[in-house]
Amino acid sequence: MPLDPQWDYRFPLRKEFPEDHYKYTRMLFEYFLDPSFDDWTVMVIEDLDPAGSEKLKIASISVWDVSYLNKRKNGLDYVPQDPNREVDKRGGSTRRDANQQHFNAFRSGQAKAYQKYFGGIGPEQLRLQILATLPDFQRRGHATTLCRWGMDVIRRGSLKDISVMASPMGYHLYTRLGFDHLGTVIIRVLGEEEKITLQAMKYASVVDGESANL
Repeated sequence: MPLDPQWDYRFPLRKEFPEDHYKYTRMLFEYFLDPSFDDWTVMVIEDLDPAGSEKLKIASISVWDVSYLNKRKNGLDYVPQDPNREVDKRGGSTRRDANQQHFNAFRSGQAKAYQKYFGGIGPEQLRLQILATLPDFQRRGHATTLCRWGMDVIRRGSLKDISVMASPMGYHLYTRLGFDHLGTVIIRVLGEEEKITLQAMKYASVVDGESANL
C-alpha cells in the first residue's frame, strides 16, 4: 500500500509521524479483522521468508466488502459497517500523518465514483477494498491468487460482479485477469493541481450469457 500513489496523497507526513501512521493503520485493520464487523473478509497468502528463514510470513493481503450477505439477510435498508468512520471516532479525523483535505477528497471521491459506476448494479456485488503484496514477495502470483478467490466467490454466490477502484499499480493486473474498464476517476482538492487517478473496473460473473472464465 505505501508504494501506491494514493498512499502518498493521503498520508504525506507518515515519516514525520510514524506513531500516528502505525496506530491508525493498525486500528483500521483491527476493524477489518473483528468478527463483529462481518461486512468484511480478509484473505492472506503466506510465503517463506526470502531472507532464508523457514518461517512463513504474510506476503499478500486482500480486504473484501462482503456486505451483500447482510443485505440479503436484513434487507436493502441495511446500513453497511464503515471501519473508516469508526477510526475517525477514535481520533483518526485529527491524525497527524494525513493531509486531511486529501484524505477527505479521496473518501468522498471514491464514494461518488462507486455510486456512479456501480450503484446501478445493486447490492449483489463483491467489492475489493484493498489488495497489497510486500515488495520482497511481488511477482510470485500472490495478488492473482487472491483475485481468483474473489472470482470464485461471485461464481459460487451467484453475484453480479467484483468492483474495484484500481490504482496505476493494480490496473494492469486487473486487465490481465479480465476486468472491464468502466471509467477514469480524478480525485483533486478544489484549487489544487495535485491529483490522483483511479480506474473504475469490474469483473462480471456472466458475460454474454455465459459464466466468466476463471
